[in-house]
Amino acid sequence: MVASLSQARALLSIVGAIGMFAAAGLVASAAADTPSHNPHQEAQQGLVDIDAAISALSAASNVTAHDAGPYLQSAQRAANAIVGSDAPDYQGAAGEPGDRAGAIGHLSWLSAHAGASVWGPAVQGALVNLRVAEGHLAEAKKADQLENFWRQTSGALQALLVAAGRPDQLGALGGLRGALSTTDLGVPEGGQIVSGCAAPTQVPAYGVTKGYLTYVAIPLQEGSMPLAETIGVRDVAVRGDAIVMHTAAADLTGQLCADASSAKSDPPDPGPSSAGTALYTEQQAKNGKQVFDTTCASCHGTNLQGGSAPPVAGSAFLKKAKILGWSVDDMRNLVVSAMPASNPGSLSPQQYADVLAYLLAADCYPPGDKPFPTDTTPALKQTELHPVRGAKAENPDSNTCPVKG
Repeated sequence: MVASLSQARALLSIVGAIGMFAAAGLVASAAADTPSHNPHQEAQQGLVDIDAAISALSAASNVTAHDAGPYLQSAQRAANAIVGSDAPDYQGAAGEPGDRAGAIGHLSWLSAHAGASVWGPAVQGALVNLRVAEGHLAEAKKADQLENFWRQTSGALQALLVAAGRPDQLGALGGLRGALSTTDLGVPEGGQIVSGCAAPTQVPAYGVTKGYLTYVAIPLQEGSMPLAETIGVRDVAVRGDAIVMHTAAADLTGQLCADASSAKSDPPDPGPSSAGTALYTEQQAKNGKQVFDTTCASCHGTNLQGGSAPPVAGSAFLKKAKILGWSVDDMRNLVVSAMPASNPGSLSPQQYADVLAYLLAADCYPPGDKPFPTDTTPALKQTELHPVRGAKAENPDSNTCPVKG
């Protein structure tokens, strides 16, 4: 896979949705049949084997046959990918899915070496589901009726899907994809690790804090670069010379970085007027609320609390923005380039400006006598996004300030 600058911009359309993005081709992965005994590579190969088993079972649904042979073969191929060719009950030949260790072998190694890693519960949960799938497939191969076969393979497929997991899910329920997307298990051997509590100062790099992978940063450049690893992207921002892709774990930065922040003797928060000017009018914010309610609320929540997409205002959002060093211009670029997620760029320049005015009002930034601009300005670049000093958020469900449309 190859990504160019124009493709990176197009990638912004996935903001707020669950996307799979080949992020950062920073280090090549190991050969499939060579035990790497490296956590990242073991997890990657384990996921390849799980996906191979899922594919084998999915292929069986397209088979039309009067005898049991093709169906039993699909169950055996799936079992081969799970247990690996080193298993005593492996029944296959060259070209069968999976490798010597199989998905169970790779995850067993990971489980034994997890220690106190934050990805340990997800790996252990995935391993349990692989054992469940293995049991279902063993029963499927003994089924004497097609109905029993489908019942067992359906149970195996469900267990495999849970083991594979989702890239936007944290913790044990995230499965292997969740662990690879949101924890340091997703950092390839030799990958450059930087603090996940601050914007990247070098690229390519993986932002990690307390074991959680909060972002991957790659160079912003013309041309192309190979991308080899997969992560789940929650949102994307362009900062200086870097494209910063945030994972679902980025929502935890306020909590994860609280200890580090309190240990520093930071100067008092200068408040929202650090750029010397207010950025929107009260009427514009009201207009923006109407646009938001029509085009954005279905994903981000009627009270900006988040839904199928993450929150776009409130204390959690602002804490994350402050930690990552976002400016109002960064937020503007994200909204204009990526929203609405179903049809990016479909609003008029004035509608985008009005929505951004509404978001600033909801974040308790004070209004002024000049409207939010339809293009970038130095003031937008200079104004940082952070919790507003002295602001009283009156909406308890989203910690935002009320805006009447």
